Amino acid sequence: MSKLYLQKNLLGFEVHYDENRPLTLYRAREELPRTDSPKPCFAPIYTPSGTLVTEYRPSDHTWHTGLYFGWVHANGVNLWGGPWYLPTTKKYEHVDDSHGQQRHENFTQFTSDDAISVSETLSWLDAHDAPFALEERTYSIEPVPGGTRWHIATQIRPTAESLVLGASRAARYSGLELRMGPPFAEAAHYDSEGRIGHEAIMRQRARWVAARGASGGCVAMMDHPNNPRHPVTWFTRKNLLGAGLLMEDDLEIPQGQRLDLSYAFFVLDADPGIDAWEAHYKAFCST
Repeated sequence: MSKLYLQKNLLGFEVHYDENRPLTLYRAREELPRTDSPKPCFAPIYTPSGTLVTEYRPSDHTWHTGLYFGWVHANGVNLWGGPWYLPTTKKYEHVDDSHGQQRHENFTQFTSDDAISVSETLSWLDAHDAPFALEERTYSIEPVPGGTRWHIATQIRPTAESLVLGASRAARYSGLELRMGPPFAEAAHYDSEGRIGHEAIMRQRARWVAARGASGGCVAMMDHPNNPRHPVTWFTRKNLLGAGLLMEDDLEIPQGQRLDLSYAFFVLDADPGIDAWEAHYKAFCST
């Protein structure tokens, strides 16, 4: 396993497998249309052999930005991007002055010893740029046989009144989401409970979900046992993988409390199989 390389840049930071092989770019400060509900994201992401994992701002959903946290609405603010799903009309429609922003404030940690570790603070802003929640995230990335293992942890705190996270869209997706690129456009999903195919996994509970690319590459996302509503319900489509924390119900964080979330994410050249994923999951649970 080779050492990973961390480098700061104007957008945020980038990680490389070596001098010539990029792993990912973290876009913390990119200027995007407010209707996309700007949010930091990882895009692109590549496997060690160079297979592209992500799709960034596709024409059909420009607010899908690789690997990111998106919240359909938080205290009535659209932190996902795009039109709202209105239950009264059962249609997606644009709503003026409704889009917020997850604004990167600063990086508080940059280390690159045995693993890459970066921490940042973010403010959640409403449509008029008034803050209503604070977030602290840490991304740890380390080499494993065949690729990399990521640990994504975040703490979300209301700044004043309680914070209500909701998902009014018909699909009720919200939270950590991966929009997969062309090599994964027809990804083959399977989960910890033995289900195969994104249709079978959609809205079902599982500890982890993996997805293979049609021409190589494999990714997986894992839900930590300490997360609320574990094992999480999953949002899966042929090119999407997300931990659907709000698929069954909204979630309220009272004033003075916080929401802690922890996920593992893997980017590999080849599918290691169920036994390997279970071993990885056991190791993740011990962190």
